[in-house]
Amino acid sequence: MAKFIITDHMGTPAAEFESVSDESVGAQAQDAGAPIPFSCGVGACRTCVCTVKKGKEYLDPAAIGPQHIEVEEDEVLSCICGVKEDAPADVEIELQAENL
Repeated sequence: MAKFIITDHMGTPAAEFESVSDESVGAQAQDAGAPIPFSCGVGACRTCVCTVKKGKEYLDPAAIGPQHIEVEEDEVLSCICGVKEDAPADVEIELQAENL
């Protein structure tokens, strides 16, 4: 599946991992050592927001559940975001966590 690179708000790498399809990007990042904070966990706040630096076309912003708030064009809520089913296995996606 897709390779993720998570950076902190300064752009310093915090974690890298291979994605799985049945878990949110935020939960996977936490498991990989990048403690992206969650509050609501259902796409209704901005606590877990990330800026997509690379690979936006391969992300499903509502893979785990519906998005309840608006975000900027280059942002995703990591608590509900996942990888699109048709994303190439060798794709690399980079997210910068606003609150990390």
